[in-house]
Parts: sequence; C-alpha cells; structure tokens
Amino acid sequence: MVFFSLVFSHAQPIIQAGNFQCISLHGPLMYYWNNPTIASQFTQDLQQQLLTKKGYSLEGNNISFSILKNIKEFSTASNSSTASPVINMKLAEYPASLYLKQFYPDQLNDSSQQGIQSVILVEMSIQHNGTAEVFSRSLEVFIKKSNSIGFGVPFNNLHLSAKGFSELMKKSVEIILDSNNLNEQIELKASPPSMGDNFIIGAITNMPKIAIESKGLFSKYALNGKTELIRWDEQRYLEIILRGKNKTVLQPALNSIIVEKEKENPQAVFVFLLQEARNIVLNRNYQLVIPARVSGNNNSRISNMPIVEPLEGNNNFMLQEKDTIAYFNIETDQLDSTKKIYPYLSSNGIDSNSLTRINDFNNAINFTSLYYLKGKIRNQAFSIEVGEFFRAIYLNNERIVLLSGVQQPERMVIFNPNISTELINELILLSYNRFFQ
Repeated sequence: MVFFSLVFSHAQPIIQAGNFQCISLHGPLMYYWNNPTIASQFTQDLQQQLLTKKGYSLEGNNISFSILKNIKEFSTASNSSTASPVINMKLAEYPASLYLKQFYPDQLNDSSQQGIQSVILVEMSIQHNGTAEVFSRSLEVFIKKSNSIGFGVPFNNLHLSAKGFSELMKKSVEIILDSNNLNEQIELKASPPSMGDNFIIGAITNMPKIAIESKGLFSKYALNGKTELIRWDEQRYLEIILRGKNKTVLQPALNSIIVEKEKENPQAVFVFLLQEARNIVLNRNYQLVIPARVSGNNNSRISNMPIVEPLEGNNNFMLQEKDTIAYFNIETDQLDSTKKIYPYLSSNGIDSNSLTRINDFNNAINFTSLYYLKGKIRNQAFSIEVGEFFRAIYLNNERIVLLSGVQQPERMVIFNPNISTELINELILLSYNRFFQ
C-alpha cells in the first residue's frame, strides 16, 4: 500500500526593488557598484536578509544603483503604483571632518572620533502601494583605518577594498532589517586599499607575507622557526670641522665634495648623521654614517626646519663594530619610468585577483623613490628603493625583499629564501634608518 503526502506551502510575499541611489562626497567608493560581482553579491545578501528578517522574497536577480553627482538628486521614495511592496535604499559617503562638523560639532575634538576617515550613511525604506513608508531606518558607519595588511601606495580618499565594501554592505543590511538590533551607528576598522601597479601586487600575490611587529625602536618577526629582533637607537650628529686645529680628518673624495658644496652655500653646516643599530639575537652592533649638508630653509611656513641633504658619492657607510660592511651612494627623488602606479585600480595589497576598477580613466603615474641607495654590502652589489610606503631591496640586481611600512617595517616578502637572515636584518636596519623618514 502506498501513501501520498501533500505538503502545502504559503508563498512568500514579493517585494520589488525601487530607487537604489548612492553618492560619495569624498572619493570613488561608489564606483564599486559598477562591478558586476559586487552588485550580484549585494543582491544575494539583500535577498537573504529580506527573507530572513522580513519574510519578503525580492523580485529580480540584479540590484542596480544609480550613482548621483549631486546630493540634491536623491529621491528615496518610489513612484511605483505596483501592488507589491517596494524597497528603496540610498547611500551617501561624507568626509569625516565635514560630517562631524555638520552633525556632531561638539565631538570634533573628542579623542574617540580621532582616526575617522569617512562616514557612510545607509538609509532603507519599504513602501506599500506607492504610499507612505511602512518601514524606514538609517545607519551611520564610521570608517576608521586599521593596520595595513598589504603592500603598495594607498589612496587618500578611498578607505575600503572591493571586498571590504561588499562586507560593509552585507553587515549594514543585516543590522537595518533586524528589528532586534537597535544600533544606529557602527564603527568599521578597515585595512586601507592600495593602488594598482606593475611592480608590486603581481610579484607578491603567491608569496608568503611575514608580519613584523614594530614598537618604538624595536622590530620583531619570525622566520624559519626562529624569532628575529632588531633595534634602532636615536639618531644623532657629529659636526664636521673644516678649519682650525680641530679640523676633521676626511677622505680626499669627501673633502673635495664638501669644498664644492661650501662654495655653493657658505652658510651651510656639514655633519655626519649617525645612528646606532643592533641585531639583538646575534649580538651584533652597527653604526650608520651619512655625511650631509645642513642649511637654512627659505620656506617661511617651515623656517625653523633646516634642510638636510646627504652628500653625493660613495661616502656613506655602515659599520659592524669597527669593520665597514657597506658603503653606498644616496640619490633623492629618483624617477623610474618602468615602474607604474595605476590610480584607477584598487587592490587589497595582497592579491592581484583583488584588483578592481574605481573610475573611468586609464592614467598611469611613474614611480619616484624618495631615496635611492646603491653600493656594496659584504662585497655584494646592493640597492634600496626608499618609497614613502615601502622599501624594495636588491642584491646583485635581483629583488630579494619587499618591506611595507612608512616609519617602521610592518610586513615583508622575501623573494630569495637563500639570502642569510643576518644580511636581511642588516638591510632592514639600513632601509628604515631614521634619516630616511
């Protein structure tokens, strides 16, 4: 005998997409909506949350946001006369200073507000029959910068990667549609995205990234199962005496350079910039010595800050105890037209698969290093590109290490695992000496 069982189900009420509009008064964030993957993922997230939290089934598979140019163009309500409910949504990103000044002026100097980079206002509403809203709610999202986990040149007006933006939208919808979640504000700490390029992101995509813990004058990291610990001391200087019985003894090449530089600016002072450093694990002590010219600054805004210029030539050196282990030349503001930065692409700074377009342009910027070191270390040719946000180290014309970090090393990729850890540490100490900051 066969029994048949009938299951009756009630179809979920349909809800239609109305006006989905967005604008940024800060940067290119909303351009992410032009990415089909981001739009599709948001549609799926919205469908799930509407069904789970409100019992609605969203009609259609693609939500499309209109990117506005003027905030006055916003029209949250829908003019649809459909019998089905309609959901509307608008997003607006503001610079943190503008938003706080306008809506929270009494909190401008509050320490808790420091570090906010932008504010995103998310508003959602549901209408029935094109009439008054039966549901309306907003959420303020305060974007703060967290420690960078990637490499490259960051944006000054874009604070979320494509994935970070998708995650933000998912979280915002989840909160807004949850009647048990009463939050009206959330804070999101996000690792800053990096601009696209042709010399960093592709090279590091499949490489292990080594985290470096830097605090004060110390940096620590783990490599090959061992802990490495290095330290910089405070920088100091020693004046070069050019005349008199206490005249500083100089190498002929350096003396010739100083004579010529003094003719250019008789008021300048010449010094040795000095910094001690140490490999704590191996008990190695180092000293960095850079001869430099110090002169007055004609810029009235920073007249109290002298100009410090390393002198040209291979007159800079690094000592281990009393032995010279490196000598090198220092050049400033070196343009490299083979290295391109693409400000129309964003990435997470880790994986080239994260590259996402953020505007309609195709402009490229040539990379310019702040300092370029070239010489020999332990009888091997080396060079170091000192950028504002990273350091690239070359040995015998091969890139062996890439370091991220502005004033201290934060992460590292080692391209050649055969380089000794002792030499890597010496090159890190040189790359992040305090005179290059």
